Amino acid sequence: MSSDQPRTRAASPVPITPPDPAAARLRRRSVVWAALWVPACLLAGVLVLTREKAARCLTYGESCEGTPGVLYVAALVIALVALVTVQSTSRAEVRRAAFWTQLGAEGVFLFFLLTAFA
Repeated sequence: MSSDQPRTRAASPVPITPPDPAAARLRRRSVVWAALWVPACLLAGVLVLTREKAARCLTYGESCEGTPGVLYVAALVIALVALVTVQSTSRAEVRRAAFWTQLGAEGVFLFFLLTAFA
């Protein structure tokens, strides 16, 4: 073989697929909802602190029962796993289901916050 001949490359076993604009849009929406969730939690926390039971709990240590912490952690873990799944999966139906799971888990967490001292 002489050095002036071009080398041939083996064909890739993985087919090249064109970029999916719907996937990029859903990934962007997922990040936006995750970013908007933080100020929503802060607002919900402020609203909870304006309640009489929350003030009584903070001031006198009375009426401090609320939602168990494990439920908050479970909602956070589910939302985080769904966010990672939306960002990393290549299957459209899994991505869509993970996006709605993320929104649902974020909504459940906010609901738990709003009913903390109910």
